[in-house]
Amino acid sequence: MNSESKQLEKCFNCGLCKANCPVFKSLLKETVSPRGKSILLKKDVLDEIFYLCSLCKACERECPAGVKLSEVIREARETLVENNMETQPNQKMIDNVRVFGNPFGKLEKGKTPKELYCC
Repeated sequence: MNSESKQLEKCFNCGLCKANCPVFKSLLKETVSPRGKSILLKKDVLDEIFYLCSLCKACERECPAGVKLSEVIREARETLVENNMETQPNQKMIDNVRVFGNPFGKLEKGKTPKELYCC
């Protein structure tokens, strides 16, 4: 049993994880909530929706079961990449980190990047 399965076994879908999730608070869709992602993973559904997570661990602070969902989502992303299910923005972010040392690309002093890529 991998660490992803062990973590998901502890989740009982109470929904407390949604309280401080910035992605859920912004989009207000159950599928992007930590609970929604947990349910999808329990059903072995892998989708680009797992890139819609900032990995901020706010869900972990509220979780009464102590689920380390950020680790599970990180593993899901690795599997997505291995299965060539990577998004264009994700690939661009990775390329920018490799070339410029940051996810935004070439930075000019005092200017905000035109495209912002996040975790």
